[in-house]
Amino acid sequence: MTKLEKAAQTVINRCLDVKKGEAALIIADEPLVDVATLLFKAASKRTKYCYILQLASQNLRNASLSDAITTLMADMQVIILATSSSLSHTDARRQASRQGARIVSMPGITNETFARLADTDYDKVSRLSQKLRDILTIAKEATVAAPNGTHLHIPIAQQKGHADTGLLREAGAFSNLPAGEASIAPDIGKTEGEIIVDSGMGVMPEDNDPLIITVKKGRATRISGGLAAERLRRRLAQVGPKSRKVAELGIGTNKTAHLSGYALEDEKTLGTVHVALGNDLSFGGNNNVPIHLDAVVYKASLVIDGRKILENGRLVLE
Repeated sequence: MTKLEKAAQTVINRCLDVKKGEAALIIADEPLVDVATLLFKAASKRTKYCYILQLASQNLRNASLSDAITTLMADMQVIILATSSSLSHTDARRQASRQGARIVSMPGITNETFARLADTDYDKVSRLSQKLRDILTIAKEATVAAPNGTHLHIPIAQQKGHADTGLLREAGAFSNLPAGEASIAPDIGKTEGEIIVDSGMGVMPEDNDPLIITVKKGRATRISGGLAAERLRRRLAQVGPKSRKVAELGIGTNKTAHLSGYALEDEKTLGTVHVALGNDLSFGGNNNVPIHLDAVVYKASLVIDGRKILENGRLVLE
């Protein structure tokens, strides 16, 4: 058995625990068809009601799905979203979750990241994610700093925390894979500071200038930093001013995840913090825009209500 085949079995058997007779749908586009095929083979050993739906990549860029696909998803017990663009924050995904589907989303996952799913200790990830979720839920404020110059003050008194554990045992459960984060929606209009982005937000390895996002009153008011900034400004402008709202504070909790330059895995890596712009409905907010972009900060220091959680990327929580 290859490492990728083992990872597919981990997703189906360990994370989703697909049961005999359950209806399972895998949605993919061309870049991730090979991963989707591995998942289909693994799921077919657990249930005969397993299906793959392949979409055109260009139809995913506005993060929306047709009514027919939305209806299909609502009839499923298990859904895997293996697509190059994220469908995590779509109305179709949220509606399927409300109907009880257990859903995994792995947008843009690479073979290297996918293989590491087989090595993850999901019980440890779950315990730490839930502990930090509870801390976020009762907290009033957080501060983030990093050697790259990031400094943020984020009030978080209004919403509850969330834990992404990778274990989807209950109806309506949703998780990214790789899993491993605790997150919360910041208080509306109160985040202040500056994010220097290590990964995410369209940052590429060949970018020479750092991407700097200045945040005032909960919005990204200035975006600077060469080509990366130009790409990000253009992408946000296509959605409108609401795309600049700060939507999420997240903390990575997965020791198996590696810093790979891809936000999907970087944001789960223990010792990183991420801040998102755009859609915050999944975190209890009301900003329903078709975009959610994460800015990941490496070697983060995080203090919550005066309690030190991370110090230069090292977990110091007692």
